[in-house]
Order: sequence, then C-alpha cells, then structure tokens
Amino acid sequence: MGNIDDFYKEVLKFIPEDRVSRDEAVLYSYATDLSSPPGVATIPPVVVLPESVEEVRELLMAADRFRVPVVPSGRGANIAGLSVPHQEGEIVVDLRRMDRILEVNTDAAYAVVEPGVTHHQMSSMARAHGFIQHLPTATGGASTVANALMRPSGNLSAKWDPDPVISLEVVTPSGQVIRTGSASFGTAGWRARYTPFPDLTGLFACSYGTLGIVTKAAIKLHDRGEEERLLITKWNELPPVVDFIKLIIRRNVADSCTFWNWTWNMFHSLMHSRTEELPAVMMKEDQKNPPPGVPFGIASARLSGYREVVDAAEKTAIRLARERGGEYMPEDELKQVHPGSWEYLHSYFIQGIHPKPGEEATMRKAMWLPGWLINAEPKAILELEKFMWEFARKEAKPPYMFRILPFNHAREFFFAFVILIAGTLDKEKEYMLHLKSVYKTLYHELLKKYGAVMFRFRQDPSFLALTGPYGELLRQIKAIVDPNNIMHPGVNLF
Repeated sequence: MGNIDDFYKEVLKFIPEDRVSRDEAVLYSYATDLSSPPGVATIPPVVVLPESVEEVRELLMAADRFRVPVVPSGRGANIAGLSVPHQEGEIVVDLRRMDRILEVNTDAAYAVVEPGVTHHQMSSMARAHGFIQHLPTATGGASTVANALMRPSGNLSAKWDPDPVISLEVVTPSGQVIRTGSASFGTAGWRARYTPFPDLTGLFACSYGTLGIVTKAAIKLHDRGEEERLLITKWNELPPVVDFIKLIIRRNVADSCTFWNWTWNMFHSLMHSRTEELPAVMMKEDQKNPPPGVPFGIASARLSGYREVVDAAEKTAIRLARERGGEYMPEDELKQVHPGSWEYLHSYFIQGIHPKPGEEATMRKAMWLPGWLINAEPKAILELEKFMWEFARKEAKPPYMFRILPFNHAREFFFAFVILIAGTLDKEKEYMLHLKSVYKTLYHELLKKYGAVMFRFRQDPSFLALTGPYGELLRQIKAIVDPNNIMHPGVNLF
C-alpha cells in the first residue's frame, strides 16, 4: 500500500478539500455493493470526486507516483463488485460530477458524454432529438458510460448490436490522454469505432477500470421511427420462443425482443407499484409452472419504422408466434394478468425511459442477488434452462426467475437466471453465503457443458487463464499501460 497521507496532501494541491473525503461516514458508503458477501466490506482510505479530465490526469499521476491503488466508479450502484474496493488501501475515484452531455450529433447519430451522465439524462436527451438509446437493466440513475463499458445486458440491442460504444477518451496512470476510433484523429469526430488501425475501444471495454479511467464516450443513438409499437406474445414453454425470436430478429421484423418468465413479470409489477411485500404466489414451491391463468412467460418486442412497415411487421410477428404455439396478448389482458407490467415494458421499449421507480422499495423487503448471466448459442439456451431449473430446485429457495434475449443478430442469446432472496440479512446470511459458494464452480460447469461464457467478469482470474495466449497478451498489455498495477488491482481481472 502506498503512502496515503502524502498522496492526500498532494491531491489537495489540485482538487479542493470538499471533493476529497476522508470522512468515515462517506468512506463507508463506498465500501460495498449488492454482491458483497454479508459482513464483508473494504473501506477506502480516500474518496475523490474530480470534475475535469485534467483533474483525473493529475490524480492518476499522483496515485502512480505514490503507488496508491485506484478504483474508478461511474455513478449508481454496481451489482457485481466491479466498482468497490477489494484490497486494503484502494481509493475510490467517483466520477459523478463529470456529468455533461458534450455533444449531440444528430447527423451521425451519436452523443459524446461524460461518465457521470445517467441513463435518465441520456434517455431524455435522445427522446428530445427523435432518438432512442440502448437501455440496460441498471437503474435510471446509473452511469450510461460505465454500463456501456461493461457490455450492457439491456433489451434494445438485438437489431443493431449489443455494443453502444463508439469512441472513448481514456486517461492512463502515466497521464496520457488517449482517444480511440475516429476521435483519435482530432478532426474526424467521434462517429466511428474502426479506423485503419487496431481497435482500442474494445481494449478498454470490459477492462473494469484496470487500464485507466474513461472520461468521455461516444454513445450510439438510434432513430425512433415514425411509428413505435410494443408487441406482446404469450407462451407456455421456452423452445418455440427461441425459434420465434431468432426469426423476427434475423429477418428484421422487430428491433428487439426479450422473453420474461412469469416470475419476472410479477417482479415488473412490484417495481411499478412500489410495494414492499412479495406476493405469496411468487413464493410457491413449484417455480417453473405458473399459477392458473398466468402464461409461462411473455415475449416483448419493439417494432419501429414507417407506419405501414410496422403494421406489416406486427401482422407477420403475430402469425409467426401462432405458428409456433404462441398467442398475441392484448394490452388489457396483460394489465389483468400482470398489473403494472404493461407500464414497465411500454416505458422501457417505446418511451425509452427507464421505469424502475419502485426497485428501492422492493429491495427493502428482499435482497437482490446478482444472478448467473451468460451468453450461448441459441440451441444451448434450451439445455441451460433445463439445467438451471434443476439447479435452483436443489440449491435455491423461491422466488427465482429468468429472461432471455438475442445478441449479435441472434447469433447468440443472453440468459439471466436470478434468485431473489426474501428476508433480512440476519436471517438469510447463511443462505446467501451458500449461493455465493456455488457461483464460481457453476460458471465453470456451464462453460464446459454448454459453451456458455460468463456475460460479465465475476472476479475469478481462472477464467482468463482458460483463454491461453489471448489472456497472456492481455497481461502484457496491462504491464505496459499500468506497470505499477495501481488500476483496480483488487478486482483480480489479470
């Protein structure tokens, strides 16, 4: 650990004291997130809130000089332990005050933003200009840039791609300010990720703050279309849904489509209603089969474009669903079966505004445990569903839920299986620790059996070891960019 006192004095030379905290109450608020094991917290010795690229540059050079490890944090709570300290002496650099939308380029369809800009801000800006942005499953108050850099698992990515990032501005520990993609040329704007040279945007994405601090990002915007429509279909099993989604995405019938099992739809209603009580039906022993009158799950598809095109797309999608055993679900029926779910899905898929008003209230009665998030080929998803139901039956307690959505034009599917722990920490501590104990082994098992790769890094360096020469090259790059290993060493990526 570096000399924190000397580092603190150095930082006060270029950042005011009101943005450099050693207050114990403040430090504790940065010590954990929802993935932290019960009773485990690493308290940072200092939290710094820079407001400019130059302050970030001076800060990282000072940290490098005094060998003080740095954990960058965008804005909002992470649920995977990727923006909290894990080793003694790691300071937190909170970027929330860098919250400007610097450019909205309607001609080239992108916006340049700082890491403190939230999804709510981005969504409102995009809507005002006739665009929609990719929305993740993070809350609306979270950082757009931070989430985009972690390969977002949102539900508006299938038709376009799962990667909303174009170009970046990154500050390295040596004080270099690097711009990637077309932004590297200075006069070419931020419009393109790829140039005649290797792609460095991809290097910094999914690096989780281990190579530097991102201070600007160009985020893709997508045209809303003349008509926007939410199409809901209901299903009684998963296999025909996967086939349905592949067709409507690959043949450009829909912009995106997500399947939610019945328990997840009830959770949507919880978030919308602000209730603090979990419905008794969500706690029933048989979680796979829904209660009477409730479908196994629904598929929510976004359709957009010219009105005539959307009319034809809706008609085609309904036909394709019925041919595979699904049924069109009108708005009134959805409101009756899953109160609040229509408002949630319509806000998300059509308005492009993050609709999680009641999540915080829900969490007061249930501790949200990050689930198993994986990507696999479409055929593997069906086997994964069977495996996870059996796993949950043996290892978990109700309620648990899953959703799937296509990535890369349905070349692969994202699969999220999540357990909601109902109860208080003192009562459920042992259960939480048990589930965490099977995290690592389960990810390895899913990779071996189904070729399913963890969607987001889970602090297990053995996964990088599985990549062979690829991982070794990344370690060599890390040693060049951050020779003193001050950037987020506790996350154990390398």
